[in-house]
Amino acid sequence: MRLLALLCVFLTLNLNAQDSNLDIKFFGTLGGVYNDNNKYLYTKGPHSKDGSSKKINTYVDSIVGTQATYKFNDNFSLISQGIIKKDDFGDTDPAIDWGYLKYDSNENFIFKLGRIKLPYYKNSNNNNIGYSKLMIREPIEVYGQMPFDIYNGVEFIYSNIINKYFYTIQGSYGQEKFDIPIQTLNEVFENEIKDLKAINFTFGNDNIEARASYLHGKISSSSSSIDTLFSSLRQYNLNDLASEYEMKDKNAEYFGLGLFIDYENYIFSSEYGKRKVDSFYLGTSGFYTTLGYRFGSLIPYFTYAKVKMIKDTNIDSISNDLNYLVGIQNVAQDTKTLGFKYHINQNIDFKFEYQRIRPRGLNGGFNLNPTGDYENSNSNIYSFVIDFVF
Repeated sequence: MRLLALLCVFLTLNLNAQDSNLDIKFFGTLGGVYNDNNKYLYTKGPHSKDGSSKKINTYVDSIVGTQATYKFNDNFSLISQGIIKKDDFGDTDPAIDWGYLKYDSNENFIFKLGRIKLPYYKNSNNNNIGYSKLMIREPIEVYGQMPFDIYNGVEFIYSNIINKYFYTIQGSYGQEKFDIPIQTLNEVFENEIKDLKAINFTFGNDNIEARASYLHGKISSSSSSIDTLFSSLRQYNLNDLASEYEMKDKNAEYFGLGLFIDYENYIFSSEYGKRKVDSFYLGTSGFYTTLGYRFGSLIPYFTYAKVKMIKDTNIDSISNDLNYLVGIQNVAQDTKTLGFKYHINQNIDFKFEYQRIRPRGLNGGFNLNPTGDYENSNSNIYSFVIDFVF
């Protein structure tokens, strides 16, 4: 499947740009973030290496990319997206985000094969394209619960209309391997999810939309430290303890709900997500709610988001290493965001946000990693970006 994604990029970049069947769009976000709390490093996600701590950081949200579509005929097309941004490892190398072969019946049915975005959230497909979204970044309390959002496999989409309402049923199947740097341990976890199955249902009209999604797979994780940890537990005949927390072919589930209203000048959006994994990577549940109002080209908005742990991360096992491994999984936090989006023209916008984040876990929340002694203190985050699409 990765080979197919590479083929998509190769073909779309090497075909004649004047070909009427080729459509190329460029997008990007340029901006900066300032965190006023030097006890924490504010990052875009739970595994990012780079962030802001008492200084402006211009890498947290900045990204440039291109999306290309080549239509062979009315039914078949190749679609790919390539991006350049600083990743969780601190590198800024160009990367293929996704690429797939698409069959569209031009009636009710779509089939995709390749490297595909998972339909967890409302903005799963366009999360890299800042101009298409209201906020600078989607609330990590929901969008950060799953450690991956792309898979290799197939997707089926069926759409239809009932009276004035549309509905879409989306089914996915595949697998994925992905590496995650754990900054707290200064280590990289190698992960694999097999037998991945997901379904998404969307229903609505021009003013209101509701969606529900569910994902299930078998996930495994490996690194030098956790492999040594669980081997040691088994050597001491602590097999039950090792089996409970080791992540080897464990069930991984995600359930999501969303409601979105765009009526006259009023904007409302809310999503809920719940992750469940039977291992040291404990389950979470979180939600956000956003309210906005259009004043011509200006859209001010307010968002409240919260995530909590389903189980207590303060375990008291015989192994201090296991206690620590489980303890650093606590990403509980809540965030209040006040911001605005201003449409400069049909290709460019400007956004500004002020966020107040309250961490609840001993190692901060999704966005907060300790840089010194732990303090359960709030952080004020100031962000600004310019988004563009051409």
